[in-house]
Amino acid sequence: MSKWVRIGVSSLVGLLGIGLAAAPPAAAAPRDEARWAIRDVTVIPADNDEVLRHRTVLIRDGRIARILDAGAVLRPQDGEVVDGRGKYLVPGFVDAHVHLANEGAIRASKDPVLAGLPLDQGHRYDRRILLNLLRAGVTGAANLGGSAASDDNLLWLRDEIAAGRMPGPRLYVGKRINGPRAAVAAKPDGAVPASTVDAPTTAADGIAAVRRARERGYDFIKPYQFLNRETYRAVVEEAQRQGLITTGHLPELGCADCADRAFAFAHPLSNIAHSEELARYARVGSGLAPADIDALAQAVAVSGASVTPTLVTLKTIVAMYVQRAVPAVPGDWAQRVDPVTRREWNPPANRYLSEAFRAQDGADSFSAGYDFARVLTRQLWKRGVPLTVGTDAALPGLAFGVSVQQEMIELREIGLSPVEVLRAASINAHRLFDPERGRGAVREGERADLVLLDADPLADIHNVARVAGVFVRGQWWPQTRIEAALAEDAAFERGLAERLAPQAE
Repeated sequence: MSKWVRIGVSSLVGLLGIGLAAAPPAAAAPRDEARWAIRDVTVIPADNDEVLRHRTVLIRDGRIARILDAGAVLRPQDGEVVDGRGKYLVPGFVDAHVHLANEGAIRASKDPVLAGLPLDQGHRYDRRILLNLLRAGVTGAANLGGSAASDDNLLWLRDEIAAGRMPGPRLYVGKRINGPRAAVAAKPDGAVPASTVDAPTTAADGIAAVRRARERGYDFIKPYQFLNRETYRAVVEEAQRQGLITTGHLPELGCADCADRAFAFAHPLSNIAHSEELARYARVGSGLAPADIDALAQAVAVSGASVTPTLVTLKTIVAMYVQRAVPAVPGDWAQRVDPVTRREWNPPANRYLSEAFRAQDGADSFSAGYDFARVLTRQLWKRGVPLTVGTDAALPGLAFGVSVQQEMIELREIGLSPVEVLRAASINAHRLFDPERGRGAVREGERADLVLLDADPLADIHNVARVAGVFVRGQWWPQTRIEAALAEDAAFERGLAERLAPQAE
């Protein structure tokens, strides 16, 4: 986010797992011979407007093997049967912009309360976050940067999930590369802080940062806005040479070595992480300028970049500014927000409820900024710019999992058809983060990362919340199984609350 709605980097939302009970058994590795048959289901492939009714879908070896016509006779070797009558099979949802709470961050926390809490080896907190993503139909998640310790843990989790030893969605882990803000880059004597690979201010160090990320195994690069002009260009171009996509922030404007709008679109990211990033480009000089909407949308379309609007993020920030409170989390998801995250959502940790946040320049235009971003996103859609669904969770008020459903509703409200919303939440993200491994549609040969819904999302996009279960890597996780796995950690959750209760007094 830009300066006027930026999330505090020091806020560790829910970054904790505490050893208050014995570790649960690891998830069993998937059987190569595991086979499933979803019988008599309505298939919504989502790569076009087609709807396939009364189909039987055969899954084996983690992929969709066959989609059979109505009345197909199943054989014993076709696998375990999932009753699809009255249900709808859609591609698994992907959160294309999330900051996953995880146990690695707590180990390096500067917060003495968090740092002083013990951790076990069971990764219980990690497991709960991942299971709640599955509960919401999220079978893929792209983490857009964190601390070194957080990233190390996420890279490990990514590989554990891929090996079938940890339940959870496919993870894509991004490396954030950033430099100092222009306002603080120069010391009083005029000297510029020395460039490093960790905070590059030269093209050479920017290139080295990308190469180091590639060697470490990151899936993509997140350029951040405080890279100067030449370093930004070097990072973007080196990522392309290394075969890594870039999704992040547009460069800072208005300083001697900052980029300008023309430069940013001449050296485009693969994906722009917020529509608000574009709104920021319309605020330079005269403030929010509706006349810039068409020009901005056209510049993005010509550049070939896709956009993750994160409209629900701006909406939530505006709500906190106006209401002076964290918005309610939908349905029973409020009960899923763990006590550590709750602590970070409340004052004084929640900077969005602080007087300093309210007093900053431009605060009175927050609501206008949200409106501008919605209109701009609609113009991007009308020009055919690919949109993806991202949430910026766990920003206060945005819980992991359900916030994906909230953002899908936001996209529907600006005009996308239900199938276009499904496409943004799945296929477009697959094309961005994993283009060599299929399209992400519900088609024969594609990976079996799927959501089974109890009601038709094409009739009402709110039905994306009615998740009967998910297939992830070809393994069936009905809601009953997810809930049972979460229940195993109920004692952990209670113990966590008890340990943190004295801190609130």
